[in-house]
Amino acid sequence: MSRCPLFIPLTILFATLLSITPVSASTDDNIIVYKINISGNDKTNEKIIHRELTFNLNDTLLASEIDYHAQRSKENLNNTRLFNFITITYHILNGRIEWTIAVEERWYIWPYPILEYEDRNFSAFIKNGKLSRVNYGTNININNFRGMNEQIKLKLILGHRKQISFQYITNNLDRHKKHGLSVGVSYYTKNEINYASIQNRPQYYISKDRPARRIAFVEAIYKFRPKHNWYHSITLKSYFSTINDTVAILNPNYFGDNEKESWYNLANYEITHDRRDSKIYPLKGYILRGELGYETFSKKSTPNNLYTQFMTGYYTNIFSRLYGGLDLMGKISSQPNLPYFINQAIGYTDFIRGYEYYVTNGTSFMLSKNSLKFELLPPKVINLPLIPEGSFKKTHLALYLSVFADAGYVKTHSHLPSNNLEGDFIYGYGVGFDIVAYYDIVFRIEYSFNKFGEGGLFFHFGTPFLTYK
Repeated sequence: MSRCPLFIPLTILFATLLSITPVSASTDDNIIVYKINISGNDKTNEKIIHRELTFNLNDTLLASEIDYHAQRSKENLNNTRLFNFITITYHILNGRIEWTIAVEERWYIWPYPILEYEDRNFSAFIKNGKLSRVNYGTNININNFRGMNEQIKLKLILGHRKQISFQYITNNLDRHKKHGLSVGVSYYTKNEINYASIQNRPQYYISKDRPARRIAFVEAIYKFRPKHNWYHSITLKSYFSTINDTVAILNPNYFGDNEKESWYNLANYEITHDRRDSKIYPLKGYILRGELGYETFSKKSTPNNLYTQFMTGYYTNIFSRLYGGLDLMGKISSQPNLPYFINQAIGYTDFIRGYEYYVTNGTSFMLSKNSLKFELLPPKVINLPLIPEGSFKKTHLALYLSVFADAGYVKTHSHLPSNNLEGDFIYGYGVGFDIVAYYDIVFRIEYSFNKFGEGGLFFHFGTPFLTYK
């Protein structure tokens, strides 16, 4: 089994550099919070902003922790994704502190057209070069509904996937805003589906006369947030899905036992401790997430599956304009082989850079993503020309040079010996540029290599880190 000559030393370098921790001085003076001024929240209820602050009126704070409270409160507000810009200042006089929080709200109602690709990532879409894999339609997102950080999502999609869905999300089931609920329903059909994996690549079937697959599902998620950085959730999902005769012939294990329909149910519990400065592009902080789930299937021949999954990330400013990040995830399942439609591992939601065109299937796997980032252009505010004053006038923009090394392992399950990525050590490494802009836009240009010696230029939208819910 081959090994990457750069992955091991790069991993050691990342771990060593990330162990550097700055030390700060402190004092023990007590400061009383006697006033909190909030401005700019034309839509957002002040209760939503107060919920994210690490201090309350009449609290006693240590003078040495004032800057910490300002920074953490700003990060909490930023992670609500309600505001484009946040400024927190304070004034201390005679042992009392007056806080001033100024926010600039985003645009909250988004009736916009949908134009999206169906592939697992943007580079795979470019390689396939099929305009038929484009979805189009309309999406109406009402964010910060009633000014209470609630969401209503309506979606109508045509094109490669036909879908209609509705979702409502609230975090305000109690006056302390610790309990929340998300409910959703959806129905969609596909004429083209990935029915199997051969030589580590997804195989597609296109149905000309009727949908290759139909899916209807309902979902309910209960959320509990006892503290700023702690999140608990219990999820219940139920899917009813059918495939046409040809798909069942091409892969008898798609649902298992040559079946053409399946009920799939999921119940899981998740706990997350999130101390990142940004959920989209973190530069400092850490996250810990654990999940315990139970999957059931309508067919008695398919055994129920109990699984556990963990995800963790650590991000730090090593020195000056150099940042580092380590991400690690793993999943262990009680069943070694599940029906193909649910048996997805590395290469679907999260992938190893350099393997954008490949997929792996399995129920147990591990994945590590490591990067060093140099800040070429520090985040700066730009006033866009020809744009009237409002939520779109100003944008923040930053540019980073990235060096990365990813690795993973998927426990062998496949009956196809050509899928040789499963059961073997997988690695990829390379360099890239990350462009980070407002409204959580991240565009990446990366040149990476994989274990096969293949190198290529890849384009991506979205975070380079693990995908956290």
